[in-house]
Formats: sequence, C-alpha cells, structure tokens
Amino acid sequence: MSELVVFKANELAVSRYDLTEHETKLILCCVALLNPTIEKPTIEQRTVTFTYQQYAQMMELSADNAYHRLNKATSELMTRTVEIIYPTGDISKRIFQWVNYAEFNRKTQSLELVFSEYIIPYLFQLKKFIKYNLEHVKAFENKYSMRIYEWLLKELTQRKTHTANIEISITDFKFMLMLENNYPEFKELNRWVLKPITKDLNTYSNMKLVIEKRGRPADTLIFQVELDKQIDLVTELAKDPSPPPEKTHSNTVRNQEKKPNDRLIDGVKKTLLQASEAKIQLTGFEAKFLADMQEKYNLNGSFSWLTAKQEMTLEKILSKYGNT
Repeated sequence: MSELVVFKANELAVSRYDLTEHETKLILCCVALLNPTIEKPTIEQRTVTFTYQQYAQMMELSADNAYHRLNKATSELMTRTVEIIYPTGDISKRIFQWVNYAEFNRKTQSLELVFSEYIIPYLFQLKKFIKYNLEHVKAFENKYSMRIYEWLLKELTQRKTHTANIEISITDFKFMLMLENNYPEFKELNRWVLKPITKDLNTYSNMKLVIEKRGRPADTLIFQVELDKQIDLVTELAKDPSPPPEKTHSNTVRNQEKKPNDRLIDGVKKTLLQASEAKIQLTGFEAKFLADMQEKYNLNGSFSWLTAKQEMTLEKILSKYGNT
C-alpha cells in the first residue's frame, strides 16, 4: 500500500473547503485509487470500491475502527463542497461536491464512492499538478496539515526547487482555510493552527517546516520549507504528465539495446489502453501501479530501477490480463 500515490490539479491545492481530518484522509485514499491518465472517465472509472479491511490496511487501523470512521466520514462527506476561486476571467468561482453517491455493501463489507462529474478536470488528465505518496500524510493529526502540505508542495513544484521561503498574508491564509471569522489574534492562530501543522509535517511527512511571522501586529506568514526527498518529489512533480512524443523507427532501433525491458513497457501500455477502452476492468491499485510504472519508465528510459518486488507485481498484473 506504500505505492499509493495522490494526484491533484494545482487548483485543488489552493481551493477552499472544510473537511475533518477523517474526511480528508478518506478523500485522499479514494483519489489515490483513481487512474489519473484516463482522458474522459466514465462513471465506473470515477468510482472507487474497497473493503473495510483494505481501508484498515491502507490507513493502519483496526477493522472495526475503519468501518466506524468510514461510516461517519462518508455521511458527512456527501454534504461537503469545494470552492475554486478564479481571480480573472468571466467565471469568478465554481462550487461542487467531492462525491455524489456512496454505497455500503453488507455482504462484501465494502464501500463504493463515486466522484462528482464536476471534479473530473481536477483529478484526470492533469497538466499542472501535485503528486505525493499517501504514506507522507496519512498519519497527520490536524485537519489543516494536509491542506498546507499540498499548498507548499504546489509552490515548490512550480518553482522547481526542494527548498524555499514561501510568504502569504494572514488574511489570504485564513481565507484559503475558511477561517476568516476565527482566531482574530495571532497567538490563537499560532496555538491552534500553525503549531499543529508544523508538528505534523516535521513528525510524519517528508517535509521540514518552520513558520515565521512578520509585521506589528503580524500580517504575514513565512513558511521556510524543505523536502527531504529532492529527486523523488521535485523531479517527478515538475515533469509533464503527458506521454512523450512517439519515437521514429530509427530511434527505436537505435535504442533497443538500451531497453531490455521493452516487453514490460509494451505490456503496460497495452493494458492501460485496454482499460481506457473498457475492454478490461483494472482494480484501483492495478490502474495506479501501471500508470506509475509507465510514468517512471518515460522519465528513466528503462526499467533498470525496478525492485524485485515491483517487477514481480508488474509481471503478475500483465499476466493476469494476458499482456506478458
């Protein structure tokens, strides 16, 4: 489960919404089970299904605790909305739901969630996006920590750096978190929001953070942030998610000796194509795993980086759909 990766459009990283800690984690888990490479996802392709036991494993919970959290978080999630603000243009704001259907199955002990059709542009075929491993955020204890982690990641990605001082006015910061009417004094904002965020990111994530203030009274926040894994999360996040241009025949022949695992990448591409054409139905994990394999292959030009476990998993999936 450590291979589950979250993809989100940059707009979602700075959108306005108010979710509890458990609602946020449920959304992230569901997003990580989607296949973001699909161009025009059908209802089935924006539907995620998992058992309570699988959710317990993903989030490291007991099975009973997982069900109760899912039950409460899902019921509340059905009423939650996302606000995306557009500073220029004819459209000033869009508001839509995260999900618009949920189903608990007593026989299979599973939950099915369907993402809203209006959120499709922010979760599929992304051009400007953030990407991170679910492992980096699932232990957060404060509901605002996930929001700030994603916002900082977006800023670092856009700047193509692993370390930066990122400034934001306290007014804009509170607006983003829907806290306009809360914490009028900085000491309260610091105690209940900033310190818990700093603790979460420094304790559980791959990000190190120090927050300073400026002004008398304080009117600006300065986030001094650094990613631990520079290559993994800056190089990969900054690259274009679209596939590279097709190679000419001469280039293919010239590079054959450098790519001994062409059979595997051909199988990956064929399997993803079959899934996009609804000829086969991949599980959420299979779709995410294959998409991640293709993306990393495009970056490295080979599968030389594959671990034994990853290669075994890849072979197993391709064999399952007859593409070895």
